Order: sequence, then C-alpha cells, then structure tokens
Amino acid sequence: MMRSLKSLFRKGTQIVVGQARLHTDKMAHLINESKAKEIVQNVDNFLFDCDGVLWDGNGVIQGSLDVVLKLKQMGKKVFYVTNNSSSSRQDYVKKCKDYGFPAEQDDIVCTAFIAAQYLHSINFKDKVYLIGKEESIGRELDLVGIRYFGPGPDPLVGDSYKEWLKDIHLDPEVKCVLVGFDAHISFMKIMKAASYLRNPDCLYVATNEDGSLPAKESSICIPGTGCMVLPVTVASERNPILMGKPATNMFDVLQKVHSLDPARCMMTGDRISTDIVFAKKCGIRSLLVLSGISTISDIYHAGQNPPKHEDLQDQPDCYAENLAEFGKYI
Repeated sequence: MMRSLKSLFRKGTQIVVGQARLHTDKMAHLINESKAKEIVQNVDNFLFDCDGVLWDGNGVIQGSLDVVLKLKQMGKKVFYVTNNSSSSRQDYVKKCKDYGFPAEQDDIVCTAFIAAQYLHSINFKDKVYLIGKEESIGRELDLVGIRYFGPGPDPLVGDSYKEWLKDIHLDPEVKCVLVGFDAHISFMKIMKAASYLRNPDCLYVATNEDGSLPAKESSICIPGTGCMVLPVTVASERNPILMGKPATNMFDVLQKVHSLDPARCMMTGDRISTDIVFAKKCGIRSLLVLSGISTISDIYHAGQNPPKHEDLQDQPDCYAENLAEFGKYI
C-alpha cells in the first residue's frame, strides 16, 4: 500500500483533500426496513468508525459484530476508519480479531498511519517532536524511517520560569511537531511544541481534534486528542494540518488502494462533527449511530424541527440507536 500513497499528497504544508462533494441538504431519517434494504442493495463498501460504533470501553457493542459478519457474508467490503491515534494498524488488526471482527491490515486506516504516510510522501528527512504514543504513532514513523523523540512523561520541574527554561534545550533538527493522543500531556510538552513552532519552517501536524472519547455508560468524561492539540494551537498561534476526519485523507487512501466508487460507499459513525462531515466531504452515504458521542438532540433540537444544526450539510442521511437497529433489517 505504501508506494501507492505518495500520489495522494503534494509536497508542502497542506494536504490534498480533493474537492468537497457534498450531498444535497436534507433531514436525517430514522433507519427502517425499506431504507436498510435500499442501502444493502446499493452499497458495496461499508466504512465503520470503531470506538462508539463497533465497541467501547466495555467491549463489543451488542449487535455490532453480527452486522459486520452479515455484511461480509453478503460479499460486502468492510473497512475500519478511525481517528484514534493510540494504536497502529497492526494493533487494530489484533484488536479486531480479538473481538471477532474480520480484518486485514489494508482494511484499516488510522491517523497514526496517515500521519506517517504524509511525512513520508513529502520526503521529510528531519526530526519530529512527537506528542503521542511511541507504540502507535512512533511505530508507524519507524516503518517509514522517520526520526522522532518526545513520547513518555515529561513533567514540570520547579515552580518558576527560570527553573523551567533551564531544562529546555531545543533540537535544531526538529522540523515537525506532530500531536496525537498523549496521556502524558504536560506543560513542558506544550511549551516545547510551541517553541519549535516559532520556526515558520517547522510543520505542525495533528492526528485529529476529537474533544472526548466515547464512554456512554460512564459519568466520567475522557478527554480526546483535541485536548492535547488545542493548547499547542493556542500557545503557538498556528493551526495544524489535520490527518483525520473530517478531512478526507483516510478515504482518499482507501479509494486509491481499493478503487472505491464513492457512490457505492457508506460511512457509519457516532460523531456528527467528524464522521458525518467526513462522509459529506467524500461524497458518500452516512449513517449515524447513537451508541457513542452524538445524541438525538444533535439531530433534532429537543426532539423537534428545525434541526439543532442550522447547516443541514452536517446531517446524516440516516440514524439509528445502534448498529443492531440497522442489522435487524438486513
């Protein structure tokens, strides 16, 4: 796959995301038997977000595995398209198989992989200051021979600017700051990233800007990668080049490698601002499931018209309580 991806990007600090191919504005429809059967008849390629759609912190979401297996039995292609930068493609293959989902490496597109491929495509030869996990983003960078440092704890030492500054030594070889999910995010990491980004020739790349992670059955809010990206953005006064949804990069890769026809594809996700907007930009169908982040109030304000979002381009084509609601009709 790697060799074929270079044509998807152009050299520079912007990603080629293609021309937005937005659907006609319309209201979302609750999935029903007629709509589900029409989808199955006209869609060959099913793209699934993972967290909040197929599984969550408690394991496989009830009914989701049955749907994926049924689609595979029907001869449909199934792809896993995730903004999660905490795992590499190899990690996702293992997780899918542990949960029973059929998956090969080329079926999976994650932001750790896309970020590494982007830097590889522009022949990046310098160092990356990485806010993220070595086991995921670091592993993907290793596979394309890109040097990096930064993962792991980097705590603040001392209680004054003078003490903080004496411990910062900027590496002149760093020409990219790459931010993904990092449970060790710290004041020191933000300060170092923003300092590197004072150099206008230093790239600023982020895997995604999701605000939180799906935790439907918990009262605890789990901060997402956006909570690591935003402090760097504010401190550096620069905006990152985004790798993940709603940018179209992951679909561009799948389309190139698997020769997908957008008219025969559907994205299923749990977040309107990423999954559904991504689908609209890619010109593919969309199904929103309410088993993760977005709720019915994100489609209809207080359960009534007009929709909460004034811009109907953000509306999914269909929605369902969970993937099992779609599955019972196919």
